[in-house]
Amino acid sequence: MMPALRLHGYAVSNYFNIVRAALIEKNVEFEIVTVRASQQPDFLAHSPMGKIPVLETPQGWMSETVAILEYIEDTQDGPCLHPVDPYLRARGRQIINIIQMYVEAQVRTLYPGVFMDGKNSPETVEAVRRMLIRASSALGRFGAPWPFLLGKELSYADLFAYYCFDIAERVTCFEYGRSLLAETEGLKAWFALMSKRASSRVVMADFDSALGSYLIEKNAAYNLGNEKWKNYAQRNA
Repeated sequence: MMPALRLHGYAVSNYFNIVRAALIEKNVEFEIVTVRASQQPDFLAHSPMGKIPVLETPQGWMSETVAILEYIEDTQDGPCLHPVDPYLRARGRQIINIIQMYVEAQVRTLYPGVFMDGKNSPETVEAVRRMLIRASSALGRFGAPWPFLLGKELSYADLFAYYCFDIAERVTCFEYGRSLLAETEGLKAWFALMSKRASSRVVMADFDSALGSYLIEKNAAYNLGNEKWKNYAQRNA
């Protein structure tokens, strides 16, 4: 029998990886269908914005990572990844929102000059730099992880932050020669802790495998062997 859930996406996408990691952490049986984002009508019928990931469920199709995580938590057994306490649960969503809007969305505007054969305007580079300073300061106000972002237990905030920070670190190190993890108290140790999880090892192994060919395909300025990447690796070893 086929698994009840099928996750459509591509291992280079940090959002796809967030959902995949969540399913692994929840011990959910699922199937991966490798597909890229598309604006073709048949794909838009399942993902209205044409983005990945898309989760195929017995009830129908669902897109948008935050919505997918909510569905997984409400329908699947396994460890609870949303805190039971309403305040901590809301705090987790607050962290996710800050990271999504003021870290991930910001560095994504720099993708053309990093992961693609394009250039980033000085104005864009400077605007993102200023926003990342604010975001780093905001995250620092939550206090150091203990050991996870919401306390002793892993949550969706950790998964969301881990995969967004991984891609953000690559961009900021390449573009600015700086590490957001190193600048925010406790995040470097938290990131190292998250990297050791079984789900992280599985997901990141496929990410690393797919990223090299993606960079070649896009004729990207960024590559896994350049000095800026080595600096990133040394900072986060």
